[in-house]
Amino acid sequence: MRKFTTPMIAALTGLACSDAALADQPGFVSDGEIAVCTTANFPPLTFKENAGDDTPIGIDIDVAEALADKFGATTSYTTTEFAGLLPSLGAGRCGLIISGIYINDERRASYDGIRYMRSATVIVTRADDESIAGPDDLSGKMLALEAGSYYQEERVDPLNERLAEAGEPEVEVTFYPAQQGAYQQLLIGRVDATLTEEAEGAYRVAGAPDRFRIAYTWDSEFTYGIYMQPSDADAEAVRGALKELASEGFFDDLAGKYGVDPAVFDVDYDS
Repeated sequence: MRKFTTPMIAALTGLACSDAALADQPGFVSDGEIAVCTTANFPPLTFKENAGDDTPIGIDIDVAEALADKFGATTSYTTTEFAGLLPSLGAGRCGLIISGIYINDERRASYDGIRYMRSATVIVTRADDESIAGPDDLSGKMLALEAGSYYQEERVDPLNERLAEAGEPEVEVTFYPAQQGAYQQLLIGRVDATLTEEAEGAYRVAGAPDRFRIAYTWDSEFTYGIYMQPSDADAEAVRGALKELASEGFFDDLAGKYGVDPAVFDVDYDS
């Protein structure tokens, strides 16, 4: 009969506990790591403080790190243009997308999306341009949009339909791989405005009030989502972790850290 010493029993017990912990981790945790896809160019949600930085920072990154801590995992980040986020998830290059991406039915038809933050769309213009005060003032003007975003479908198309019915010139749209490109075109005068998210627009304006201004904010029920491959168990794990973080005051602290209204984190995780 083989005899087990106390150290051997302790080691075996530790291995058993470790295996049990790994078994409890969601499916998007691979070898103890969560691979996260993000753009790293959408402050204050996800961005690099310096161009050469390896790891992005921001609200979304803090959320990713907090979720990883809940699941006993580490994180790695794959940065891509916005239009490449969902294809990267579909190709298995990451397990989660946390990158200021809206919840909508079309995306949820292919992936699970869990709400974590509310948002609203804003019009940003040059600081010295007072000609645009609302959507109708975009008639006949040039608008720069980030490729892959839903501003065209959600904001521009309905506006152009209304303008066409009224016999007014429609808004012309040009697309850029990243929101930063839209701002650059705005500054040099190639476009008249861009659409972005309320938190991102406020961050840009605060950093350059002599160059940009928020001209209009839509009333909105839009929410950002964490996307993953379809799995009821994994989705429930993320919802549960987000609820725990909320009860622990994590999102209140996050709002204070980035200077946003804590109410933006008041979402229904189960919807």
